[in-house]
Parts: sequence; C-alpha cells; structure tokens
Amino acid sequence: MSTPDTSGAPDGATPDPTATPGPTTPAGPGQSGDAGGWGAPTHGQPGYGAPGHPAPQPQYGQYAPGYGPGQGPAVPPAAPGAWGQPAGPAGTPADQQPYGGPGYGQPQYAPGPQGQFGHGEYGQGQYGQGQYGQGQYGAPGYGPPPGLAGAPYAPPAAKPGIVPLRPLSLGEIFDGAFGAIRHNPRVMLGMSTLVVVIATVIGALLGWAFSGYVADLFVSLPSEAGLGGLENDFATLYASAVGTGLTMGLATPIVSGLLTVSIGQSVIGRKATVGEVWAQVGRRAWFLIAYSLLFGLAMAAAGVLLALLVVLGFAVNVGLGVVLVLVGILAYLALYVWLGARTGLAPAALALEGQPFWTTITRVWRLTRGSFWRLVGIYLLAYVAMLVVNQIIAMPFGLVSGIALGAGQAFVSTAVTTLGTAVSTTVLTLFIGSVVALLYIDVRMRREGLDVELAAAANEQPRA
Repeated sequence: MSTPDTSGAPDGATPDPTATPGPTTPAGPGQSGDAGGWGAPTHGQPGYGAPGHPAPQPQYGQYAPGYGPGQGPAVPPAAPGAWGQPAGPAGTPADQQPYGGPGYGQPQYAPGPQGQFGHGEYGQGQYGQGQYGQGQYGAPGYGPPPGLAGAPYAPPAAKPGIVPLRPLSLGEIFDGAFGAIRHNPRVMLGMSTLVVVIATVIGALLGWAFSGYVADLFVSLPSEAGLGGLENDFATLYASAVGTGLTMGLATPIVSGLLTVSIGQSVIGRKATVGEVWAQVGRRAWFLIAYSLLFGLAMAAAGVLLALLVVLGFAVNVGLGVVLVLVGILAYLALYVWLGARTGLAPAALALEGQPFWTTITRVWRLTRGSFWRLVGIYLLAYVAMLVVNQIIAMPFGLVSGIALGAGQAFVSTAVTTLGTAVSTTVLTLFIGSVVALLYIDVRMRREGLDVELAAAANEQPRA
C-alpha cells in the first residue's frame, strides 16, 4: 500500500527544489538530525542526499529483518535523487512494499524535496522510492553491504583445547574440569592417583607405627569412659586417620600442581607428557608444600587464639563462654573462606609462573581482588558437589570397615578404610584441583588478557 506523497509534486515528476519543505522529521531519542553517525560518508564523497547536505545515517537495529512473513533482508533508505536517479512514477513497484522493506514496528521516512533528508511527517513514505535495485545502495537479493548491518557480527572465541579462550562461565569451568581428564588421562588420572595412593599408604603406615601410643592414651582413660576392650582397634583407626591427613595435606598441593601444568597445556590443545609435567612441578614442589604448610599454620594459629578466648569467656561467665563458642566458630569459618578465596589460586600460580614464592603469593592476592564472591561461590559449589560424590563412594567402604572392626579384624578394617580414603581423596583432589586451575586461567583472561597469549601459543604449538 503506497503512502501519499507529501512533497506536493505529481506522481512521477521530479519535486521542485524551490518548493516549501514539509515538516522535518524529529530526531529520535539519543540522535540528532545533523550529526554524522556510524557509517557516515566522508566529506566530498557521494552520499544518499544531494551534495552539501548530510546523508541519512542508519540507526541501531534499523536494518534488522522484519517480523512479518515474506520479508527479506532490509536495505538502507534512499533519498529521492540519490545517485542521480529520479523517483519512479506512480503505480510502479516503488509504491508497493519493496522486497526487504521495513519490518514490523520500524519507522518509515517520507521523501521530502530534493536535497533534504527526512522531510514529510513521520511514518509517511516508504524506503527506496523508485524501482527496486535502482538508485539504491546495494544489489537486490544480497542485503545491505558490509558495514551497514544493524548489529556487528562477533566471531566466536577460539577453542583450540578444552575451553574457549575468553572469560569462562560456571558451566564451562566444570565442563573443562571433566574435559581435561578426558584430554590427558595419563597425567590427570594416572599421576594424581599415584601420588594420592603413595601419600595415603605412608599416612596409614605412620598411623600404624604410632597406634601403640594412642592405645596407651585410651587405656589411661577412666573406666567409665573406656572403650570396652576396643582401645587398640580404635587407636589404630584414629592414628591412621591422623597420619593420612598429615601426608595428604602435603601431597594435595603437589597434585594440584600436576593438574595445573597439564590443564595449562590442554587449554591450548596440547597434551603434556608425564615427564614434562613432573619436570616442571618437581622444581616447584617445595613452594607448593610451603604454601600448604603456611595456610595450615595460619588456620591453626587462628584456632588456638579462638580457643583461648572461649576458655577466658567460660572463666568469666558460662553464658559468655557459650556466646564466644558460637561467634568463634562463625569467625573461624569466615576466616577460612576469606583466606582460601584470596590465596586459593596460589598453587596454580606457583606451578605455572616460575616466580619467587612471596612474589607469587602477593601477585595472587592482587589478582583475586574484586573477584572474592565469584570465587567463593564456585568453590562452594565444587566442594558441595564433590562431598556428595565422596559420601556415595565412602558408604560401601565404611560399611565393610565397620563389619571388619566389629569382628575384631582391625587390620582389615584399616586397610579398607585406607582404600576408601584413597579413592575419595583422589576424586575430590582431581576435580577441585582442575577447577582451581581453570579459575586461575579465567581470572587472568579477565584481568590480563591471557586469552590473547594463549591463542598465539595455540597457533605456534602442535595440538594433541
């Protein structure tokens, strides 16, 4: 349906340049009628209107495809007389809805007198007066030329390895953790399991060696608090648990370093060998262990301080002591979460960057500034998910261990417990270490543009 011509010229005639121009189309929100905008031609180049007047500027989303059926790609509006072509006569296809005309709800512009843009009331006239494909920029059927689209095309991020090289979402981090295992199982599963099993066995042997001292401690308890003749069995289990906890505390940062080095290569599509990973982590193993010890000492010191405050509180008043217990537990948990979030990326940085120990720690402290809540949320989700999985894994081992202990088979019970601990610890360490490594890479991509360096490295190195 054609719109009445507001220029006052008869159909098919060229408008009189001396005619009084119609009302000017008002500028939309955030735009002006004269200011040049995106895609404006430079001075002296042919534009959409007559020389000396500003050309019409495309607006954001102006040329998006319409919502109605049968509408093709839109074309930019052409003013009358553009490129020296006169307006078509009445009854030609110019008066009809042109192919690729404005979509639903899009504004339409009426042609005013020659050399003026936007004359005529808003909503009058149609795009592209004249025969379609004549006097308009762009050939029919090919849509708008490059640079005139309503929204720029953003190419997808490169993904040479297990994750795309851009800031990662939660799902991409978790998916990348499993993808890293599939990409390099020899390092991710083989080496990690080997280190965890060795640490667990050493811890169990230490517990077995010191179980006699623990049993003497249990026997020295008053008779009403005795264990009914099971002092030796419980002493063995308790000593084994303590010994395993100590050795795993030292082994966990080493496993994290192994995982980090492997994932650092998997991100760029390269599969690191066992020798390469061990050579890089072996040089930094003492730094990784030192970080674990310092973190443990800091939390132990905080626990001792809170315990002293609780004792003093009970000495003053029982109610005050109870309040201090509750407040102390919450404060201790808050300190653990805060310190863990601010320094949790240290094992990954120590394994990959090769900087001195304290330089790396302070760098991680600065790197995590402003990302506290995001890191805490991802850590909590990862730990909760793995704790549920670990409970499922530990249930059969705990059942068998309890049956063996009830039958007086302390050695069998300890062996089953040790095996269950090794399996559950391997799963927990493997997933959490992978998440920490990917979080380290993600934070650096967000803050330092590491994705650019990784993309360059991916192009230089052969993929697995």
